[in-house]
Amino acid sequence: MSFAFPSTAGARKPPPQQIAALDWTSAQNLLALGANVITLPERTRYGERVVEPEALPHTHDLGLRSEPNLELLDSLFPDLIVLHPELDMLRPELNAIAPAILFDPDANDDPQRIDRLTNARIKLERLAGKIARPSAFSSYMNAYEAGISEAAARLRDYDGRAVYIVTLLDTRRALVFGKNSLFQSLFDQFSIENAWDGPTSFYGHATITIDALAQQPHARLLSVGRESRLLLQTALRSPVIASLPYVRENRAVAIDDVLFYGGLPSARRFARLASFALTETTAP
Repeated sequence: MSFAFPSTAGARKPPPQQIAALDWTSAQNLLALGANVITLPERTRYGERVVEPEALPHTHDLGLRSEPNLELLDSLFPDLIVLHPELDMLRPELNAIAPAILFDPDANDDPQRIDRLTNARIKLERLAGKIARPSAFSSYMNAYEAGISEAAARLRDYDGRAVYIVTLLDTRRALVFGKNSLFQSLFDQFSIENAWDGPTSFYGHATITIDALAQQPHARLLSVGRESRLLLQTALRSPVIASLPYVRENRAVAIDDVLFYGGLPSARRFARLASFALTETTAP
C-alpha cells in the first residue's frame, strides 16, 4: 500500500502571529498595520511621546531602547523581530531567537531622492508585505488619506503666515524643524511656508537659541510636545521672547507630542493636531 503525502512545494509560509518591535518607529508602524506587537521598549514613554497607535494591552516592555532585554524577548517566543538599523549589531543574537528584519521609514534608497512622505509610504507597504498584511496597508492608507484631507479642509482658510515649528529643550534652546523635516513635508502639502530657512540635520531639525526665532517676526510659532508647552509658558515671560510680535499678538500655539521621525503614523497625527491648533479649534 502506498501513501500520498500533500506536496509542500510553493506552499505559503504562514504570516507571523507574534511580532516583537525593538524600537518606537517599528512598533508605531506595525501597530498601524494592525499587527500583534508583543514587545516594545520604554512602553510608558512610548505612550507619552509617540501616543498613537496605542500599544496593545498585552505588550511587554523590553526596557531601554538602547539595551533591549533579550532574555525577556527570548522567553516570549516571537515569530518575527523588527528593528531599526541603529540596532543592526544585535541581529546575530536576534536571529537565534526569531527571524529579524530592519525597518526605517526615513532611509531613502531611491536614486531620485523622493520626498519623505512618499518614501515612508513605500517603506510601510514593504513592511506590510513582509508581515503578510497587504490589505491592512490598503486600509491604513485609506484612513491616512482621509485624515490628511480633513486637515487640509481645516486649513483651507489659513491666513498664509509662515510657521516656526519648534520643540523647546529649555527656556533658552529649541529644536527648530526645517525644510526636509517630516513636519514640513506635510506643511508643503498644505502650502504653509516654514519660517526657518537655516541648515538642518538628516531629520530636518537644528538646535538653536530661542532668540533666533526673531528672524521672521510676522510668523506663527507652533510648539510640539507637552514638555515644550510648559517650557514655552516660562519662555514667553522673558523680555526677549515677550517682545516678539507673534507673542504679543497671540500667534504662539502648542500641540502634544509627535514623533518627528515616525513615518506616516506620525505624519497623520501631526496633520490632525497642527491643523486644529493653527485654526484655533479644539482637537477631539
